Amino acid sequence: MEDCLPIVEVNDDNFIKLLPALRAAIRGASFVAIDCELTGIGDQRKLNCPEIDLRYQFTSEIARNYAVISLGLSCFTCRSVSDVHMTDKEGGEQIRSHDYLVQTFNVLTLCSESFRVDCGAIKFLLNHGFDFNNVYAKGLQYYRGCDQNKDEPPNVRQLFSTLLEHRKPVVLHNGLMDLAFLYQCFYAELPKKADTFAADLTDMFPCGIYDTKYIAEYHQSMPATYLEYLYKKMQLKNTQRGNKGEWHTRIQFPPYPKGLPNIDWQPYRQIHYYNAEKDDDGCELCETYAFHGWCSKNVKCDKSHNINKIVKLLQPKALKKRGGKYTGPKTGSLVSIIQQVAKREILETREMDDEVSIKKRRLSNELTRNKLEKRNMIPVVNDDSGQKMNEKHGANGHRAGYDAFMTGFIFATHVSEGNKLTAKNLTFTPENIGLSEQVNKVYLMGKNIPFLVRTGTYANMSTNHMLKIPKVRRDNVI
Repeated sequence: MEDCLPIVEVNDDNFIKLLPALRAAIRGASFVAIDCELTGIGDQRKLNCPEIDLRYQFTSEIARNYAVISLGLSCFTCRSVSDVHMTDKEGGEQIRSHDYLVQTFNVLTLCSESFRVDCGAIKFLLNHGFDFNNVYAKGLQYYRGCDQNKDEPPNVRQLFSTLLEHRKPVVLHNGLMDLAFLYQCFYAELPKKADTFAADLTDMFPCGIYDTKYIAEYHQSMPATYLEYLYKKMQLKNTQRGNKGEWHTRIQFPPYPKGLPNIDWQPYRQIHYYNAEKDDDGCELCETYAFHGWCSKNVKCDKSHNINKIVKLLQPKALKKRGGKYTGPKTGSLVSIIQQVAKREILETREMDDEVSIKKRRLSNELTRNKLEKRNMIPVVNDDSGQKMNEKHGANGHRAGYDAFMTGFIFATHVSEGNKLTAKNLTFTPENIGLSEQVNKVYLMGKNIPFLVRTGTYANMSTNHMLKIPKVRRDNVI
């Protein structure tokens, strides 16, 4: 595995030039991971409505009023399936791997119609280095709803149709909102009913839709299931499996020249080099961020949001090494782990009730505050686009392309764990990769059941979809 992930920025300046490469990457992919950056999601309380039909109506309303400002596509192409035994003078080694060529694109998009913006969403993206000036200057313009003109120049809506044309499996993380935006912004007007939407999706993606958050929640028993935690966790797990001679994932990237414009080289293997024991920044883990992947205090939080630190320190072995009395299973609820550590800390604090211990504790707190003040004085780096990065909170850029790659990597390693993929030329059908029980199930927040992508007994596909999909499948739209 290489140390830097190349993400190709696609914008209005280079779209036509990169179009053949985009189409070839989609056409040759075993599966495509997708992520959308949005201008907001409205009232989140409505999105947790217990009635699925009402929740879909609120989701549709959001997709009709807000906009996609960045579309991440990460195309994973299985190049080989290796199952060999290597021998040398020191002994033998079993290599079992699925090898992928990965091409990742970050497509800047700009809705040509009026759209809403949430202040919180914009601040979040700004804090993570998102460049709105670049979007407004170079974003590929699109309109919502059904097609308006027959003879349009190549555009991002047609790029999405390429994905449908070649019937590729798609992978998302907590993907119901993404699916609604993809449909409304790049395909057609959203159906009024959830069952009709599900029926349309079934026909649009005949090789399946996979949601890595659903898989993690219901089939992997992960301590936490937000995207970055899962990605780092699976990186460690994948390496461990490879070292043991078990099935694992190996990836390669196209040999892009280092000086090629519009390519963002992102380091992505930091978890392998991070040493929690040598991290003496004086910051405790932010429990809220560790469990949920977000914190209301954001950059003002005086605790660590370092995802590498979170993943390493919340491993059962790491807890034992630090003196934690971890008695639960190796995989389980992250909140239970945190609660056990918190209880231990409370007991230790109660034992320090004499005057000398109190003085020592006050001195320790004062030293910690001094460390935090120094930590917060780390110079803020300003690049040419005015992006700001803060090491403590890991705000080293937030890109739809990077998120799409993380989603695809999680899925690829999950496929490897199943030991079902036996040849590189096998189509990624649910049966061939052993995920028949996990396909077409999209995670629903606050529900113990997923959103099922299927054609119901009394549900028909929408008229807009039935009029468009034959043209997409028949015509070479780009």
